[in-house]
Amino acid sequence: MRRPEICTRKVSAEVESAALALGYSPLQARLIAGRLGVEHAGCLADLLSVKLAQLSPPDLLPDIKVAVQATIDALQRRLPILLISDYDADGASAHAVLKLAFRDHFFVPEERLHSYIGHRLRDGYGVSENLTERILAEAPRPALLITADQGSSDQQRIARLQAAGFTVIVTDHHGVPQAGPPPGAVACVNPVRCDSHFPDPYIAGVHVAWLYCCAVRQGLQRAGLLPADAPKLGDLLDLVALGTVADCVDLARSPNNRAVIARGLRLMNGPRRRPVWTALAAMTRSGAQIDAATLAFRFAPLINARGRLDSAQDSVRLFLSENLPEAESLAVVLLEDNQVRKAVQAQMLRGAQGQIQEQLRAGAAALCIFDPAGHPGVQGICAAKIVEATGRPVAFFTPKEDPELVSASLRSIGSFHVRDALAEIAIRHADAFLAWGGHAGAGGVTLRRSALDAFRSAWAELAAAHFAEEPLGPRIWTDGILPTLPSLELLQEISELEPFGRQWEAPLFVGDGTISSLRPVGDGRHLKLALRMGGEGFDAIWFFASEDGEHPVQVGQQIRFAYALERNHWRGESRLQLQIRHAEPSA
Repeated sequence: MRRPEICTRKVSAEVESAALALGYSPLQARLIAGRLGVEHAGCLADLLSVKLAQLSPPDLLPDIKVAVQATIDALQRRLPILLISDYDADGASAHAVLKLAFRDHFFVPEERLHSYIGHRLRDGYGVSENLTERILAEAPRPALLITADQGSSDQQRIARLQAAGFTVIVTDHHGVPQAGPPPGAVACVNPVRCDSHFPDPYIAGVHVAWLYCCAVRQGLQRAGLLPADAPKLGDLLDLVALGTVADCVDLARSPNNRAVIARGLRLMNGPRRRPVWTALAAMTRSGAQIDAATLAFRFAPLINARGRLDSAQDSVRLFLSENLPEAESLAVVLLEDNQVRKAVQAQMLRGAQGQIQEQLRAGAAALCIFDPAGHPGVQGICAAKIVEATGRPVAFFTPKEDPELVSASLRSIGSFHVRDALAEIAIRHADAFLAWGGHAGAGGVTLRRSALDAFRSAWAELAAAHFAEEPLGPRIWTDGILPTLPSLELLQEISELEPFGRQWEAPLFVGDGTISSLRPVGDGRHLKLALRMGGEGFDAIWFFASEDGEHPVQVGQQIRFAYALERNHWRGESRLQLQIRHAEPSA
């Protein structure tokens, strides 16, 4: 594979000036201007806010009044409440938010709350046929059924549930079909609907579920069914933060996402934090302070691993744990799942190398991989790894139980919109598409195996047209050279722009230095380095640098490298450490 090119972000002069005028330091202004375009210069103060008081209100969401009234009617009739969610971290956290809101804030007895989460392997994504059959066979009715992080594209199954006596409320953030929201649902609360007045289409599914619950609380108060001083639902924002970070939604253009993550992190680091955070921090050997990177790279992979390999009900149980021993026992299960997931992922990526190289040699602008023995629960993370390595959109297919069908997870780069691409291919090959959905950066599809070659051609063709004027390849985007040598003071200055995440990436910088010493650590794939840069020495760590005992750099070499600043806590001391993301010998 081609080694990644170290690139420097373009900086908008207008945004940089606007940030300086708001009181940001020159370094902070440069970082902001590398992440936001000129169209945002006039609204920087609002975009960069992390204040809960500025959250967009739920009453701007489509169908929210109908959803609230249907919920109040069901509560007054003491109907059973069915909660249905996706199996990833966004869906599982949304499920926990709904359950805690109905149980602890709306006082619905536990026996009237029924949880259903589709099994990735047996049921598939969304309100699937198998999941619908299970609900029809088991669930009491009449009942109120609330989806979280799914449902916008599931009219056929929702119509069956409606006909069987279920009142369905959809809460979701995925794309809505051109035909519109499912008419079988009494309400479809989704900020990306074309008729939505909600100003932020970038929020996660868990955030939509939380806003729906906030609106229900307000409706119950107006109806005199909850006291005026009933507790607000801010205590659930730690779960909203986890799902938001895990779902990789946009943080640059969404002050709502930044605000709920900031508040959620304060709850996670507070004296009354849930047992789940203590258990996950211990299992992942995280530092004393939980930040957005902890959620993205340590907690979320464990939560997602359970849904990839088995039922995500254990993830919900972990979120709901009320004591540390219970949380620790469930976290162990997720940790073991994650180890299995890593092994399966490594095997699938090794097996994909031939197809990757063949398609790269053919000049494909988007890759389409089929692993006849692959695990469908690991498609998405394999696709993401290949995107990172090749700088191209990727669709990763594996077989379904029905040998005539295949399914894929898709991941993208830049402005190539996955759902729009799927919509175009679905028009061309309507007979082959059984199910599909997604958003800008990711999606999923199930189609007939006989159509795989046609899909591969259309996928690559659409990407080629999109990237006609843009060179493709792996890139590492940095913020250039620091104005001074790295220091803890600069790190503090940078940290004031947190939380970081998708489209609001943690800063990377470019440096030139000489390697004074180098030694493998951990399992031998990680390198601990001492560097000389600008006449000073710095400690550095490079994760997953080595392969089969071969190191990409040597002692005494002058290197050019991309790096982040971080604190290394050791024996009560906090020292600066450089985390290297890529290094190569200097030209």
